[in-house]
Amino acid sequence: MTRSPLLERLAGIIAPALEPLSVQLWGIEFASAGPRMVVRIYIDAEGGVSIASCAKVSRSLGAVFDAEDALPGAYVLEVSSPGLERRFFSAAQMAAFVGQVVDVRLHDPQDGRRHLRGALAAVSGDEISIDEAGKVTSVAFGRLKSAHLVHEFPDTGIKA
Repeated sequence: MTRSPLLERLAGIIAPALEPLSVQLWGIEFASAGPRMVVRIYIDAEGGVSIASCAKVSRSLGAVFDAEDALPGAYVLEVSSPGLERRFFSAAQMAAFVGQVVDVRLHDPQDGRRHLRGALAAVSGDEISIDEAGKVTSVAFGRLKSAHLVHEFPDTGIKA
């Protein structure tokens, strides 16, 4: 996944602004809502992220963005936790989730496939390995279109 100059600039502004709020930047993504750009900021913290911490970060970053004139034109700022099925923005983020199920989409096919889903077997530098029922596929993180954790609900034994 490549990073745009705007994304790099925002990350450089956001990360230091979050330090006093006891949260870390997990990732940034852009979308559009009509004529406005939507800027989604994902934050994480030890012990999780609350609605109150998202609101506090939103207020703080709104002021920082305005002071730095960080974004061109009108924008909508959204702040949230990465959630149970968190999207990964770097291979390093994935290392803590080795052994868990991930869903990966590739920009270009590898071995005729663009979609991988299986247990994250390893992370080595910028390369990840996914075990799909015994078949391990390794791919460079830069080739990924998207990657996210797949939350598996525990079996409660209750039949529907």
